[in-house]
Amino acid sequence: MLYAILRFEKRKGGPASALEKHHERKEERYASNPDIDSSRSHLNYHLVEP
Repeated sequence: MLYAILRFEKRKGGPASALEKHHERKEERYASNPDIDSSRSHLNYHLVEP
């Protein structure tokens, strides 16, 4: 069975670059979630292209 978890948060002010780096998984390792498998990032896709 397939499922998805969507979270929406309103963001105000400040640069969006840090948030974009987090969402696009541009870092090599993440202390907040060490279970992220970067080798599978190529499987991600956008429903709406940025």
